[in-house]
Amino acid sequence: MSTRRQFVKTTSLAVISPFVTLPSSLDTNGKSLRASLNPGSIGLRCTAAELLDYSILYDFKAISPILTDLISYSKTQQEEYVTKMKAHDIVFDSGGLPIQFRTSKIEFQRGLSFLKQHIETIASYGIPSFVTWIMPTNQELTYRQNFDQHQIRLKQAAKVISTGGLRLGLEYVGPKTLMTRDKYPFLHSIAELRELISAIGEDNVGYLLDSFHSYCSGDSTKDLAFLEANDIVSVQVNDGVIGRTADTQIDQERELPGDTGLIDIKSFLNSVKSTGYNGAVSVEPFNKLVNQMDTISKLKRIRTSLKKIGVK
Repeated sequence: MSTRRQFVKTTSLAVISPFVTLPSSLDTNGKSLRASLNPGSIGLRCTAAELLDYSILYDFKAISPILTDLISYSKTQQEEYVTKMKAHDIVFDSGGLPIQFRTSKIEFQRGLSFLKQHIETIASYGIPSFVTWIMPTNQELTYRQNFDQHQIRLKQAAKVISTGGLRLGLEYVGPKTLMTRDKYPFLHSIAELRELISAIGEDNVGYLLDSFHSYCSGDSTKDLAFLEANDIVSVQVNDGVIGRTADTQIDQERELPGDTGLIDIKSFLNSVKSTGYNGAVSVEPFNKLVNQMDTISKLKRIRTSLKKIGVK
């Protein structure tokens, strides 16, 4: 699956956080969030075996699956991998949806065929879900045309992965600086994403929440109040860049959670936890300094940033 950074490059060219402080009782509600290690989001190149070893060494309790490796394993290797995960109380976080649904019908059908071919193997690992992001602009499709294409294609994807018991998490992209990228704007808030998910109409479709996008779109805890635990597929946390307001943040430039304090991540997570969600939480900073770190420094830095915001 292409990253958003790659997609943006190849297809075109309020300082105050919107999260109000919640009652302190939510900070100790007993819900334990799982620190998740997603290699692609931090520039970590590794095999599936190395990823599992890293998670054990640096105390991550969830990992994003590296599908290309996992589906190539023999039955014995699969069993050994899952057994090792269970021995260290590590579970799978969502994987990136391996379908290119934003471009041509041919590309979409190719990805759908891949899923149909491998969904049984993917499900055998206990991988719970796939996630993907919704580009907030389009050069050729109007809002309605784009909405209809997303509704049709993501519904098909959701049906295929449901045969393996997997869920699909959708993420809206909030930065207003990205809205001028193409001719036609598209959804960039949780209210609009809620409309799309409702139109898809599949029980296994929910939300990938990101503190950065909620902040940039102006979504507050009130906007997220409709969510229940089962609606949330996965969670990402990032911070804003100093010197920029919510309206001037740039999608590809973020800080690790808690580094700048521009985003009230504590209130964001309290809002998430208040639903009863106790799943995976990862970072996706798109940060050049983080990407350039050596592996050990990178992993220590990521784990420390999550602990700092209470993801133990």
